[in-house]
Amino acid sequence: MRDKKLKDAVVFTVLSLLYPAYLFATRQPGSITNVSLFLALFFPIVAIIFSLNVIDPRFKWGLTSLNIVIFILFAFYTIQILL
Repeated sequence: MRDKKLKDAVVFTVLSLLYPAYLFATRQPGSITNVSLFLALFFPIVAIIFSLNVIDPRFKWGLTSLNIVIFILFAFYTIQILL
């Protein structure tokens, strides 16, 4: 990838998917700290910001919608853990 903005958006999209998936798959819900839950929600928000900076509209809206879905999914799971 030559476009640095696209590369950054893809890296944060992968990070926003892998970190929460690893966190929620390897730990019991009661042992997950609030900082880890915050990071699981923070990475998709940062990925949305980076994906909105991409110039090509196909990648911009594709990555943005993917990150919004990831955020909603892990926000729902985080709320379930906190309640």
